[in-house]
Amino acid sequence: MSDQQNLTDLLEEITAVSDENVLYCDIPYNVFISEAEGLHTRATLDLPLLQDFNFDAAKLDRLLVCTGALRTAQSNWEAKKTAKAMALENWKKEAPAMYALHDDLIDNMEFAFRAEDSLLAKLAEIKEGDSNADTVQDMASLSVLGKENPDLLTAINFDLTQLDTAAEIADRMGTLLGEINGRMYFEDDIKLIRDKAYTLTKAVVDEVRSYGKFVFRKNEEKRRAYASKYNRNRQAEYRRSKAEEDYELN
Repeated sequence: MSDQQNLTDLLEEITAVSDENVLYCDIPYNVFISEAEGLHTRATLDLPLLQDFNFDAAKLDRLLVCTGALRTAQSNWEAKKTAKAMALENWKKEAPAMYALHDDLIDNMEFAFRAEDSLLAKLAEIKEGDSNADTVQDMASLSVLGKENPDLLTAINFDLTQLDTAAEIADRMGTLLGEINGRMYFEDDIKLIRDKAYTLTKAVVDEVRSYGKFVFRKNEEKRRAYASKYNRNRQAEYRRSKAEEDYELN
């Protein structure tokens, strides 16, 4: 069964996890998933010994399905973050040109329309607001206003093709802004699914680990196989750093 199918099969159960019960992973997700897979392999090999203590073998199937679902959920979250990052990068590259043309259009129109109070009033309305969304809308509105009054602009030798450029920029930058802002809800939703999938996976990981640690409590090597190597190394590094700090203080 594919990881995607695992997520599909578990999706109803995942979404049913209440928000207040959601757990958050304190180690890298790829590490947690890798350790969960290693735990499945270890427990499968030790299954007869675990079953001597009434371990339910179905928990290993559950572990496999949850891990696959979590991997897909994490991949979905990473893909959305990448898409947003690309949109942000493109926005940063193109925004300076948009703002430069925006200011130039306003300067030219204010001069070209200097004797037309009604047009200056429309221009003043367009200039209201200073958000990114306002600027994108300004570009579209300035394009329309200019195309409605080409003679006044031509009279000051304004390049009318700039109006088409403004409309194109408004369309392109509006799409980018939608990619950036419009993903907020969906990213929150995708991240929540990832976090809830982790919550389910951690429950079964903890159960399998607790069995292994008990069954092999007198076999340190095997018992260590049921603990997180990442956390063990992190704790060892902390103890080493603490010992060096204490030594320097003395």
